[in-house]
Amino acid sequence: MPIDLDVIFLALLFTMWAILGFLPWLALAVRRRGRSVLVALPLAIAGGAGGGVLVPAAGAKDETGLLLSLATAVVGGLALALLGLRLSRRRPNPT
Repeated sequence: MPIDLDVIFLALLFTMWAILGFLPWLALAVRRRGRSVLVALPLAIAGGAGGGVLVPAAGAKDETGLLLSLATAVVGGLALALLGLRLSRRRPNPT
């Protein structure tokens, strides 16, 4: 049973995008000393993967698209990590 190299390549890309989405969360966690950042972790990883997928989905599938997808993975991870921090600070309505 041969292994399809496209599947391996896509798995490595998603892993890289997830790691690049994790890095902004890690910087925020160190900066905030771990306070209220755990909620933002899954959002940051999903933001990294989502940001990375947007570039090939838009049509950029060459070397420039690869580098651009890595950059958008960092930006997507940062954006959703900040959203997660904002959501964790909200207080529920006491009614």
